[in-house]
Amino acid sequence: GIRIGPAQVGALAAAGVAEITTARRPRAAVLVTGSELRPPGEPLEPGQIYEANGLILAAQLRSAGAEVENLGAVADDEAAHRAALKAGLQADVLVTSGGVSVGPHDLVRSVGGDLGIEEVLWGVAVKPGKPLWFGVRGETLVFGLPGNPVSSLVCFELFVRPAVLALQGHEDPLPRFQPGRLARSLRPNRARTELVRARARVVDGEVELDVVTGQESHMIARAARADSLVLVPVGEDELPAGSGVSFLPLA
Repeated sequence: GIRIGPAQVGALAAAGVAEITTARRPRAAVLVTGSELRPPGEPLEPGQIYEANGLILAAQLRSAGAEVENLGAVADDEAAHRAALKAGLQADVLVTSGGVSVGPHDLVRSVGGDLGIEEVLWGVAVKPGKPLWFGVRGETLVFGLPGNPVSSLVCFELFVRPAVLALQGHEDPLPRFQPGRLARSLRPNRARTELVRARARVVDGEVELDVVTGQESHMIARAARADSLVLVPVGEDELPAGSGVSFLPLA
């Protein structure tokens, strides 16, 4: 139920154990959607933006122990989606970003259904990340994450990382929230549980969490300053400075 690291290798060798049976690393495919996306380093035309989500998700998957194939960005076209999703379904875990909401270019759910992906859920009461989609086809797990980069990052930590760890046999794959307290007051969301980005520091033996400015789900540059996700339950009343909260360290 644990990952084999240097100390475990040493203990096994010291006991004379030459071979052990382990779970293999899951094979994961990453696919981002959007005709406006271009790789970093290329010049941008009007209406285009640099693609970041695929790089974020590939890094998160590798940190969770998966072998990753980045399928790149697919245009907002049904045929292109079909070919890309079909390729991604060869993996153990397919993670997409964008295309799971209700706009005219949101094709992942419909095309995925045509390819035999059985929808398990669509939509979660979490901010950011409301339009999360999850389905299965055979033994392949399919996670459709929102297109905003912070939403993708947060949804990965809550939903995808536990699944990737579970595939490797971890005995406790769920997110490991820890206790802390707020450095400043914070107003909860009235409709959804919220994960807010913050920086953690130890003050008087306790972890103090200072929420970073710029919490909108497209503000990945602001999120880059954070090292923690603070769990804020649905509520009406403001949480004063010093309130006890749970937080998830970011890898």
